[in-house]
Amino acid sequence: MVNKMELGSSGKHAITYSGQCEILHVHDNNCDILEHIRSENCIMSTLSSSLEAELRPKGLALKFTTDGLETYWFQNRPFKISTGKYLLVNDSVPVMDVVIKNVSTLGVCVDIDTQLVNDLLYQLFSPNDLESYNNINRYLLSPELFVREAVAGKPLKTLLNQFAAISVSENYTRPALELIYDLITVLVQENLSFVTSYYKLQATKLSTRKELYRRVLLGKEALDNSIFSEMTITEAADISCLSEFRFYRLFKQCFGVSPYHYLLNRRIESSIELKKQGLTWNEIAHTLNFTDLAAFSNCFKKINGVPPSKFSL
Repeated sequence: MVNKMELGSSGKHAITYSGQCEILHVHDNNCDILEHIRSENCIMSTLSSSLEAELRPKGLALKFTTDGLETYWFQNRPFKISTGKYLLVNDSVPVMDVVIKNVSTLGVCVDIDTQLVNDLLYQLFSPNDLESYNNINRYLLSPELFVREAVAGKPLKTLLNQFAAISVSENYTRPALELIYDLITVLVQENLSFVTSYYKLQATKLSTRKELYRRVLLGKEALDNSIFSEMTITEAADISCLSEFRFYRLFKQCFGVSPYHYLLNRRIESSIELKKQGLTWNEIAHTLNFTDLAAFSNCFKKINGVPPSKFSL
């Protein structure tokens, strides 16, 4: 029986979430234990060199690769999660496929009760409200939030590597649920700008907010994928099914910068990575579709304070 932890003074409508967490290590010879997971919170390390499986996310699911490569398929696209990367999905994704081929891969999978995440989000956005947390609603974890891939920051990477070691060795003394508490705190902090962008969107109706945010994210994804191409803001707005002005206004509400400046920042960020790979600044300017080296240098200086030639890698 899964224990429940209750929050709220009223009792009757208090938010409840699972007070239990399982810790497992799964390898090629014991995959059957997956059928016996009962808790909504679970920390699981996986070690495999060949795997094809269908997964059904439960609550908020995090997939992190400690070493190797895992490929997840959903929404008609692959998500390649290599060493140090993670994938977040919530149960708005009904099913996804995972593939590991000929690469010894150690990963960490964590299932998190969504009410725990809602609780933390509510504390962030209503820090002075001590009595009304029984009104936490599931919209805090709408389908538009927490479905993304990213490179783990240092605190998150350190924590998830610890989870892998704990799960493999089965050596832990703290209550397992406290590990989930730590993870949620670090995870939300790392994704805070992404989360707060949703709540910056001005819309009267919740359904309208969700739809507008979904469309803005489509445009943002198009911009992220156009760093090395010549996509215009008009084209990104068309992909969002919004007028260019409305896309501009909503994008700036969410992310604090215009789509144009967001794309410039992403290109300058990429220029630094390309320089580390050995390209010349002239080659980088051409690769990132600047008209010439002078235009690239001016943009670089505006963002970083110094021209490329004086930038310290």
